Amino acid sequence: MDEATIKVIVFDLDGTLYEETEHFDYYAEQVAKRLKTADRPRFWDDYRAVLAGRHPLRIGTVYDTKEDLILQLEEGDVREVRRWSGELLPAADVKAAYPRPVAIDLDRFFSIGDLWWVPSSIGRHYGLANADTYAAFLETREWMMGTEFQMNGAPGLAETLAQLREKAALVLMTNSPEPDSEAILRKLGLADVFHYKIFQAAKPVKTVAHLEAIRARFGVEYKQMLCVGDNIGNDIAPARRLGCRTMLIDAYGLAKPGDADVIVASTSACVPVLRRLL
Repeated sequence: MDEATIKVIVFDLDGTLYEETEHFDYYAEQVAKRLKTADRPRFWDDYRAVLAGRHPLRIGTVYDTKEDLILQLEEGDVREVRRWSGELLPAADVKAAYPRPVAIDLDRFFSIGDLWWVPSSIGRHYGLANADTYAAFLETREWMMGTEFQMNGAPGLAETLAQLREKAALVLMTNSPEPDSEAILRKLGLADVFHYKIFQAAKPVKTVAHLEAIRARFGVEYKQMLCVGDNIGNDIAPARRLGCRTMLIDAYGLAKPGDADVIVASTSACVPVLRRLL
């Protein structure tokens, strides 16, 4: 990556600009309390199994909420399908059920690109509707705005972005709502570093459209844009297809060489890379 050519940097928020994870358990609690009492123990068993890597639902898979199946995709094509129990579907059944490439749509097909999607997927498996899990999500974001949710910020990140904004346009693009996102930015000392912010971005469905608009807004080429995020499907793959430079925060160690121009393990590890742009 040629650091000297970068004119615009597009950042995701959750999982990208902070490393705290306590909110995932809180979100799981809000989902669980909406379930039937009899289903709650099974919900928690599944949630803990996913976190421990002992469940077919895991980071990198796709959950089909309509068919209650867990998919493994490759360039949109369905390569493997498992039932919730882990049972592998025969190849003939897979071809019959998914004759065409699958498009992630935030409605039927959930891309499990980070832990945000785990409680909601398990909740859907046990009978909740999208409105139920979204209400649980909003409760969680409300909690994250308060004093109980402590945020420290990655060392040197706020200072680095404050310097970077003098050399490049900084853009925030998050799927989260504006009020709680702004509260989180204030906690992190990042309230004033971004030149432009996009909330409720509906990534990955609208990632390309947003990047096209950002390119036009700042009058740059895609190769002059750097996209930073922790979700390959939401933040990285669409940007790479357009020709943007990319930096992936691979907190779960799932990335393959070539998935992004730069791959780091944490937000903290981003800071030295970003400082090379100064």
